[in-house]
Formats: sequence, C-alpha cells, structure tokens
Amino acid sequence: MVLVAGLVAACASEPRAPRFTEADYPGLLRPPSALGADVLWQQRVTATWGDERGRSFDVAVQKRGDTLTLIGLSPLGSTGFVVELRGDAITHHAPAGEELPFPPRFLLLDVERVFFPWLAAEPASDGERAAVVGEERVVEQVQGGRVRERRFTRLDGRPRGTIVVRYDWSEGDGAAASQAELDNGWFGYRLSIRTLQETPLPPEGGAS
Repeated sequence: MVLVAGLVAACASEPRAPRFTEADYPGLLRPPSALGADVLWQQRVTATWGDERGRSFDVAVQKRGDTLTLIGLSPLGSTGFVVELRGDAITHHAPAGEELPFPPRFLLLDVERVFFPWLAAEPASDGERAAVVGEERVVEQVQGGRVRERRFTRLDGRPRGTIVVRYDWSEGDGAAASQAELDNGWFGYRLSIRTLQETPLPPEGGAS
C-alpha cells in the first residue's frame, strides 16, 4: 500500500519537509488481528503532496495472525523498506541512507485507516453510521452493503481537519476495494491505492 513507498516519495520531494514525531500524527493503532482473515495484497500506490506531481510505487501488505507487514518495492521488484507490527511492537528496516522522514507508525496508521474495519458491526443497510473510536469520530457512508466513504475527525480538533477515505468496489469482490483514495486533511497529502492482486493466506500453523 501503502501507501508506504508512495508517501515516502511525496515527503522526500519537499526540500524542507519537517521531521515528524509520533505525537504529530495521533490515532489508535489497532492490533493486526482486528482485520480478521489473513491476506496478502499487492498494490500500486500513487502519492501526491500539495501541488507536486504524483509518484507511483508498488507495495505489498501482508496480514497474518497478529502480524501486519508492509514492504516497499523498487521498480525492479527488490525489497526497499519493511515495516512490521507484531502485536503492539513496531519494527522497521530500510536500506542505508533511505530512512523514513517520519515514524513508521504513520504508515501503519494509514494502512489501518483504509483497510481495517472501524465500526463494530458489518454494514447491514445503506446510509450513514458513526461512532467514537479512541479519540476520533469515525463516520462511514454505506451503499450496496459496502463502505463507500470513511471520515476521521479528532474530538479535540488537534490536528484540525478531516481524513477522508473513498472506495471504488467496481472490480471484484475481495476484502479490499479495487481502488481507495485517502485524502489526509491533517497533513495535505493524498494517496491513491489500487489493489492489483489479493491472495488469501492459510492461518499461521495451518496447512499451506
């Protein structure tokens, strides 16, 4: 996804991009097991920041058991960086000289905001539903039994603005939408995530 390599490029394109701390991007980081089924997504991410031209990268997102792994891929398919959430522990590996300009937790937050379930029950009917999750109000628009839009707003207004995720389910019926657009109104970047392939994985310890 993420979102990952694309966002790195977008931030790196800013010659005076600030150095962020974890406190700059608040949010609830959910355990990987909250996603439910184990799955591997291969995705193409296009990231833009401000008026910069979009940059596209391939990424892989894998959830297995209580581990969520994000892998940024080079144009030749080799591994760039790896961010892993195992339970509540985060690890991060990147090639020398290519450190992220922000904590790896930011990437995990965006992945979860887009692809994880956030409200208690699956959408049963069309319309709007909302709840407070952690310190944020989450609002979803449901159409045809699918979440078409999701919004995150801080209760304390810090940061101000709204994170908006929009979904296109026109291709396939997988766990992930064929296309998702994240517009981060807190920081001013946009991520367009196209899921190229979805592979269900056997449970950890199960038969392959």
